[in-house]
Amino acid sequence: MSILDEITAAMTELREAEATVEAKRAAAHAAIAAAEQDKTVKQVDIMRVTGYSRETIRKITRAAEAAK
Repeated sequence: MSILDEITAAMTELREAEATVEAKRAAAHAAIAAAEQDKTVKQVDIMRVTGYSRETIRKITRAAEAAK
């Protein structure tokens, strides 16, 4: 296998991984938005498990509401 074939294969794997990451991020964001609407879940707990700031959680929630 030539170096260009190796690069091509690596780039293909990278693109596939990026698609997987996007799908998993979308699923995580949907779960965050649902948890944020569930008033029994505290935002601070969402922050603790995600590592996201309050503002990031708000942005995710707003984006989910706008998509409805």
